[in-house]
Amino acid sequence: MLLNEIIIPKKSKVGLFGGSFNPAHEWHFQVANEAYKSLDLDLVIWLVSPHNPLKDKNSLMPLQERLESAKNIANSPKFLVTDIEKTIKTQYSSDTVRIFQETYPTEKFIWIMGSDNAAQIDEWKNWKEFINTIPLAIYPRATNPLSEVEQRLRKYAKKIDEKKSQNLINEETPCFTFINGPMNDISSTRIRREM
Repeated sequence: MLLNEIIIPKKSKVGLFGGSFNPAHEWHFQVANEAYKSLDLDLVIWLVSPHNPLKDKNSLMPLQERLESAKNIANSPKFLVTDIEKTIKTQYSSDTVRIFQETYPTEKFIWIMGSDNAAQIDEWKNWKEFINTIPLAIYPRATNPLSEVEQRLRKYAKKIDEKKSQNLINEETPCFTFINGPMNDISSTRIRREM
């Protein structure tokens, strides 16, 4: 699938939900679903990454298996699961976002992530460029309390109150909000150990 083959209706509000999904599980569905509702999105695109540079490549299941696990979990017309980063040959989220924004100039995008990833965002390549390009919507993980993530991010971006999160996509970047929802301690690592 080529990027321009992804059908996104004009002027849509789209969440980009990137990750290894190694494998995908119900927490990923919960995050995407809460983001879809609370941010008033038209679509959430799951970006199954060929390889996260911050993770051990040897622990990765094959891309096709991870893609299938995401498709099985994200079984909803409001979600689109893709391995488009393989096709467009991007390894870094900043490059993926730039290409989406160039390809779909009339659409608006939000990056959806867990607080575990937000806590290490300053380790991402071109992370300042990234947060200046797209609003961030962050879902809580028990391992990384939102208070710690907020303290770190407030140095670089403004926080939008969760009550106003439906307008996050129109805010000037850098900005972020939190997605309210139940915490879940399930992890892909634990699932792989139990397989």
